[in-house]
Amino acid sequence: MDFEKYMSLPWQEKLEEFMTTRSVTNRTPAYYINWDKVRDNTTKYEVELNTLNYLVGKNNINEEATMLFTKQPNLLKAIPTLIANRDYDLDILRINDDKSMSFDHLNFTNIDETKIEDYVTFMEESGLLAFLQNDAKKSLVDYAFGVEAGLDSNGRKNRSGTQNEEILEINLSKLVEGTDWQYATQIGVAEIKRRWDIDVPTDKSSRRFDGVVYNPSTKTVTLIETNFYGGGGSKLKAVSGEFRDLNGFVTKEDVQFVWISDGMGWDTARLPMSEAFEQIPYIINLNMVNNGYLRKIVDD
Repeated sequence: MDFEKYMSLPWQEKLEEFMTTRSVTNRTPAYYINWDKVRDNTTKYEVELNTLNYLVGKNNINEEATMLFTKQPNLLKAIPTLIANRDYDLDILRINDDKSMSFDHLNFTNIDETKIEDYVTFMEESGLLAFLQNDAKKSLVDYAFGVEAGLDSNGRKNRSGTQNEEILEINLSKLVEGTDWQYATQIGVAEIKRRWDIDVPTDKSSRRFDGVVYNPSTKTVTLIETNFYGGGGSKLKAVSGEFRDLNGFVTKEDVQFVWISDGMGWDTARLPMSEAFEQIPYIINLNMVNNGYLRKIVDD
């Protein structure tokens, strides 16, 4: 369906078109792992990890570890990586032989050289020494790469939140090619005023828009918010209400608002989305952006 036909539909039919043309994912291959972060986190302690290879396969590993860390205490800074932990300042609960509990504190950033035996005991009780003695191969750097790759999967939730912003950046850079249009991302109303001398009403001073496109021919700015919901939740209802109100607040002769949203999560929040469609003229999905809808809106 072309843009003109879409815009001529009653909001109920626009909603249907939106719902039936949604994307099942916004995950590019780069979403799954941030190799730069994995590499940086591993190479940060590469020297220490290579030195710790000395402990691999040692029979008397407790004594060897104590001797090694006494001579080179800073090697302990690499231990959190080997146990797949981001926290370098650890509070530890120990259950003693008599079933009593005791607490300890170990700092792996600022090594306490008076507690070398406590660090080694922690490595023993965590199972790390047994791993180094019986299971580890020669390269702890390679092992650490694997650990960091696994830890990076925890960052996918955060990456999901920024994925659509990155997609928007790509689409906006493509949008302005060959035109005199200008765009910006993550921009506030003060910067919009400074760049293009257009006053954008704001519902809160901290408001930043995911994207803005300025068309000098029409002397208008198009404000863009974007999100993707693969699953449901209360947030979808809240976002619908927020953007419905935002559209009414910011829209004026030289300012228009576009909401780019997508994802199967809207199956669980159809009513809030329908209420948004009643009041926001420009709600489109990624498929519609790909088909030139955003270009038509900015050029209008």
